[in-house]
Amino acid sequence: MMKKRTALIIGLSAGGISVIAGLLATFGYLSVMVAELLTVIAFPIFVIFIALWWNAKSGEEDIPFIGY
Repeated sequence: MMKKRTALIIGLSAGGISVIAGLLATFGYLSVMVAELLTVIAFPIFVIFIALWWNAKSGEEDIPFIGY
């Protein structure tokens, strides 16, 4: 199962990918279309994993299974 720290790392990594893609597109190192595609893919991952991090309890417990 996933721990709180793992959820934070994945969430911040997805957010970082979006920010870096935007900066690279701004400075002309990456096409705008590719930067938009990366952001569209990374944003939901960012939101989901930051929400999981926010809702997880501190300690060694795993994030509880929410169900279907």
